[in-house]
Amino acid sequence: MVKTFGTAGVRGVFNRTQTPEQVYGLAEAIAFASGKGRYGVGWDGRKASALLARTVMSAVNAAGSDADVFGLVPTPVLAFGTRTRRCLAGFAVTASHNPAEFSGVKVFNRDGMELPKSDEERIERAMGVDVMKTSGNFGEVISDEGVVDEYVGALVSRYPRVERPLRVAIDCASGPGGLVTPAILKALGHQVVPVNAQVSWRFPARPPEPTVANLADFAAMVPTLGVDVAFAHDGDADRLVMIDALGNVVPDSILTILALRGLGLTSGTAVVSENTSSAVAEEAERMGLKVRRSRVGKTFAVLVAEGGVFAAEPSKVVDPKWGLWEDGINASALISSLLSTDRNALGRIMQEVQWRFRQTDIKFQVKMDALVPRARESFKKFRVVEERNLDGLKLVLADGSWVMFRPSGTEPITRLYCESRDPQALDALVQLGTQCIEASNIS
Repeated sequence: MVKTFGTAGVRGVFNRTQTPEQVYGLAEAIAFASGKGRYGVGWDGRKASALLARTVMSAVNAAGSDADVFGLVPTPVLAFGTRTRRCLAGFAVTASHNPAEFSGVKVFNRDGMELPKSDEERIERAMGVDVMKTSGNFGEVISDEGVVDEYVGALVSRYPRVERPLRVAIDCASGPGGLVTPAILKALGHQVVPVNAQVSWRFPARPPEPTVANLADFAAMVPTLGVDVAFAHDGDADRLVMIDALGNVVPDSILTILALRGLGLTSGTAVVSENTSSAVAEEAERMGLKVRRSRVGKTFAVLVAEGGVFAAEPSKVVDPKWGLWEDGINASALISSLLSTDRNALGRIMQEVQWRFRQTDIKFQVKMDALVPRARESFKKFRVVEERNLDGLKLVLADGSWVMFRPSGTEPITRLYCESRDPQALDALVQLGTQCIEASNIS
């Protein structure tokens, strides 16, 4: 069976590693495997996305089904519309946080959840069988742009209008989040400063991934804006990163802890990805939650299987009472509402959390069978007490520090994650982990 899906949908460099023909084949297989009915379609502002969205519509129509077209929308809005419109599936034509030259498609089931691994494998098997035939009756293309207003109304209704408004800056990464997030925060009563809110396939201000390096210019701007807090999206607004009033990029673990406290959970299961900070797991357990780890990009599947109450990975939050999708827009509303009532919450949590986390991206992919033995040998001196293979390779050390190696499922890079309470020890883990990856590539 040929593997089609990566960590989140399918992605590639447009017209090089991802073509309209491939996207048509994917949409066709999903439409045949899922049956006749209605399918949601939305897209981001990338140059190829509108074209590929029409490719998806054509495949859906050829299978005899209707394409419910939401238009240019953030991915969370596509997931919301897929659920509320009772679509059999939804197609978000987006490459999310990947560089501008990439294109991609994320697929959601009727509940607004990205496809679990079992469904992906079922679609891949269908793509490998050349027996599909065009339907005798073509479906229709239905314009349904009202889904944005419904999303905004539904999300705003979840939170009380704030009594002590914040002044909030939001960097929308030149993506469609700029069409939604500022409006929601403003409707909740906050004073909003939109930044990079005009949609552009060029991503002129910064690359769409909200890393510390990519957010440097925005972070430097934040203190001049006189805001209480700032947020930043990725290209399709399923991610959220936080910046304090002084221009410091807040660790993802702090954002997740703020979301946990904002929800006020006291029981149930919290699902966190294998690369999520130990600080999040410790906070969830302190609140009375049971913690389960999952593969990156699949927390929602474990959430459903466990009947969980919360899921997260770095810069992503899932609140199942709102929806089974990762939603940076909802996270911005949730955290803003908390901070408007507790202005000291951010500073207090920053002082409480002792873990120091760092992610490093190496611009090539290594073969894990070459990396694993090298990493085991290199990290012997750190007293490894546990080796985990849930997602890549994770080595847990005697003091709780850890290092994790994972080839990206969305672009040709290898991700290194390290965490320690000791900043100097963290530097040593990052240095040695980077050496392991580079040496494995040479061999």
